[in-house]
Amino acid sequence: MARRGAWKSSKLITRKCWELLKDNPYLFAFPVIGMVLSIIPLAVLGIPALYFLDADNNWIALIFGVALVFGVQAVVTFPAAGLVASVDEEMHGRDASVGSGMGAAFARFGPLVAWSAIQTVVSVLIGLVRGNGQGNVVGVVLRNVIAAAADVMWQLITFFVLPVMMIEKASPIQAIKVSSGLFKKQWGTQLAGGVRIGGLVALLVIVPGAIILGGGIALILVQSTAVVITGIVTAVVGFLVIVLGALIINAMRGIYSVALYYYAKDGEVLGGFTGEELQASVRLK
Repeated sequence: MARRGAWKSSKLITRKCWELLKDNPYLFAFPVIGMVLSIIPLAVLGIPALYFLDADNNWIALIFGVALVFGVQAVVTFPAAGLVASVDEEMHGRDASVGSGMGAAFARFGPLVAWSAIQTVVSVLIGLVRGNGQGNVVGVVLRNVIAAAADVMWQLITFFVLPVMMIEKASPIQAIKVSSGLFKKQWGTQLAGGVRIGGLVALLVIVPGAIILGGGIALILVQSTAVVITGIVTAVVGFLVIVLGALIINAMRGIYSVALYYYAKDGEVLGGFTGEELQASVRLK
């Protein structure tokens, strides 16, 4: 029964985020910009990292790897902040655009770079906890469980960081404190590790995309040139469908974060949501 309620809540929230995204399609451009820009650090820093790793220069590879994580985090953070700024304007009946959103993000250049650095440090620490998968099975499983739990908790307590930074003009440290405090104030200490958003998109887009991708990979393994070509095309289509679904969820997450932020802060309901929907959208124990 609880799972049915969780699915219903996710479906309602996803549908309303989709309606706002459909009414303001330019919002979809922000996650696309982030994805495209992430190619730059992946190429500039990722290739040298792999080269030095292959050459057994592990320390140099590690430096490039950390720089890569920071670079990707930074180029993704700025469009995400621009999305938050634009959604805030739209929810208050003011016109916004990709240009105005990105302008608002770059106006917060220093704090957003600092937030990207904090995210990088946390990602590296969680990666160190997770380890390289070597050792006894129990140890590997335990490290992965701890790392996964730490990652989920970090994502949860920092869910409002960008809205707080962009709307309240707070520093990253202040935003982390405010974000964590808002969750505790509104939902107490009974958080179970997530907010419900995008489940319908995952079911209708990402899952079929994964099936198509898997089918394409299976065809590639067949020893026939014609079938292999068909498999490559099929796999590419499946991969693109998955990417599309992920981009839609990212855009919806930005919309939802702003709506939930205002609700958690002072009970204000915006964007066509209801208080009951927003209250039920956070998973409790």
